[in-house]
Amino acid sequence: MPPESLIDLSHPLTPQTTIYPGDPPFAMHSVCNIPTDGYSVHAVSFGTHTGTHVDAPFHFFAHGQKLHELSLSRFVGRAIIIDVRHLARARGCIQWRDVRESFDRTRGTIGPRSEGKIDMVLFRTGWDGWWSERKYFDHPYFGRDVAEELVEMGVRLVGVDTLSPDETVLVHDEGKEKDDAFAMHEVLLGRDCLICENLTNLGELVGEDSEEVWVSLIPLSLHGADGAPIRAFGWTEKSR
Repeated sequence: MPPESLIDLSHPLTPQTTIYPGDPPFAMHSVCNIPTDGYSVHAVSFGTHTGTHVDAPFHFFAHGQKLHELSLSRFVGRAIIIDVRHLARARGCIQWRDVRESFDRTRGTIGPRSEGKIDMVLFRTGWDGWWSERKYFDHPYFGRDVAEELVEMGVRLVGVDTLSPDETVLVHDEGKEKDDAFAMHEVLLGRDCLICENLTNLGELVGEDSEEVWVSLIPLSLHGADGAPIRAFGWTEKSR
């Protein structure tokens, strides 16, 4: 039986979809239509990291796993949502010391059947409210130590409601030195921890202390790909 209520965690794909600087834009156009052909077909074009999507290790590592080499079970699991909205500043770096208290408090609410195991950690910055606006590129990002702590705990997927867990470098930033420019990507993907970007509606998944959060982040089945868009959704279940 499916859960009674599913929460959509994905942004819709449209020509206005925010894309990472330099990535191909989303496009869709009609190639067959009902008045002329009797049926409707559209051609679709997009990059592998368009909209709400997941990153496979191959995104940053030549010998890293590609999407088709990952089990479906890697994309479905129990999650905790860490609310860091109070720390979210434009282009501000959020470090482990900033989130440790929120993390420990949220971790303490997960049900007994989890046996302390956390499959996925999703960070709620609230920056999804700026989706499709220029300010979305100025999202907060996370320090290397956040990634290192999470992989040490055995977390297998980290999600954010921003364009990236790392700082997004724009054209006018080029030429400036950026220390640890892709620290989160390098640490997480390098340790076989997947990444999900551009999530939304995470606040709607926050339930009572007696409820567990589950999410499905299954990507398109693109053979040999470094990532792919997803139709992300989540639900809550009573702890057992």
